[in-house]
Amino acid sequence: MKRSYLYLFSFVLLVILFILSLQIGVIHLQTPLIKLIGKNSGVDATTVWQIRFPRAMGALLVGAALGVAGAIAQGIFRNPLAEPALIGLTSGATLGTIAVISTGVAEFGSRTNVESAILFAALSAFLIYFLAPQKGFGFLITGIAISATLTAIAGVMISISSKPGVQAISFWNFGSLALLNSQIIKVIAPFIEVGFILALFVSRKLDIYSLGDNSARFMGINPKAVRVWAIIALAFLIGPSVSAVGAIAFVGLLVPHIVRLLIGPSHRKMVGLSAMIGADLLLLADLLVRTIFQPHEIPLGLITSLIGAPVLILLLRTKNAMWVSHD
Repeated sequence: MKRSYLYLFSFVLLVILFILSLQIGVIHLQTPLIKLIGKNSGVDATTVWQIRFPRAMGALLVGAALGVAGAIAQGIFRNPLAEPALIGLTSGATLGTIAVISTGVAEFGSRTNVESAILFAALSAFLIYFLAPQKGFGFLITGIAISATLTAIAGVMISISSKPGVQAISFWNFGSLALLNSQIIKVIAPFIEVGFILALFVSRKLDIYSLGDNSARFMGINPKAVRVWAIIALAFLIGPSVSAVGAIAFVGLLVPHIVRLLIGPSHRKMVGLSAMIGADLLLLADLLVRTIFQPHEIPLGLITSLIGAPVLILLLRTKNAMWVSHD
């Protein structure tokens, strides 16, 4: 029953934040939101349906994707500090996005752009997985080193690109929903949906997988296959997200810890609530970046860091025992 209430509360909060995202902004609506349903002409209707609605949908999709990706990443690497940025997925997706845009192969928001981000995200995650030592902090150190290298390469590509406008697109470092439109949402949504489906499939095996490779094999689970499918799921969740809005910090790290605190460590149960809380968090963060310093807008990743870092420290100090990794 407790879990049902949590799902209901998260869903209601999601609806409220989504509606607020449509109502609040630099341009003050002169028409009640309910009267704009079905209309597509006029300043208010254009503001809501062409600008704010795609942005709110993007926050919902990307927030859910980051939340689920964090839960899967921490489970598959058996590490409470694993998250998309630390295992190379974010930097790989960033490099894949910039590579096709800076060379003129594809435009921002195109299907080719998203596919390149997914491919590079998967390759970088597999690279770190195979290079990292299996014990201690070797995994995290390897992830940080590879991520930094890929980020540096992406920065060099932006700096030397002769394609007009590429150097002006700097939002990948801190994340932004400002460039989202309906067409981009239509492009990234099917890929993220595939990621959700794969994450649900993998999550059913993660509880047994978490017992260790030997125990998993004994109980009929192939740990190598689980890891491969998990990384593919993560690539489909992170690649489209990063290609559309850039790198957003702490959501993938913080959300699974909150969910684990609320409902326990079962990965199958965590996926749905991680998606909703991730969407809630990103919708809230986007509302803050659009309203606190009006008419200016600060990078979304800065707000998620300001919210996420203190909350994560507090959670780790009060409930540390829940996230200690046991081999």
